[in-house]
Amino acid sequence: MIFLFKHKWNRRIVRVVSFYFLLSTLLLCIALIPETEFTTGIGIMLYLSYIILTCIALIIILVNVLRYSKDIQEHTMTLILLILNCPISMLYLYFIND
Repeated sequence: MIFLFKHKWNRRIVRVVSFYFLLSTLLLCIALIPETEFTTGIGIMLYLSYIILTCIALIIILVNVLRYSKDIQEHTMTLILLILNCPISMLYLYFIND
């Protein structure tokens, strides 16, 4: 899927979003086996770092849209992947805390 993105920053954002998705899924699987407060704390820290990263990535995407407005479809796909990971992470945190 990474070959769909020709701009360097969009590829980097998609890779980081994929990494956070895999990391949060792995954390959910670990948390479901033995429920501890440690995994909940790591999950919350992971989610907070993702929020900070999302803010930075949104600024980068906005700059890319302004610079390369002809590739709006690529920037929109990057934005959708970035925003879609946020509710998934919140759902994982909800499952961990139950």
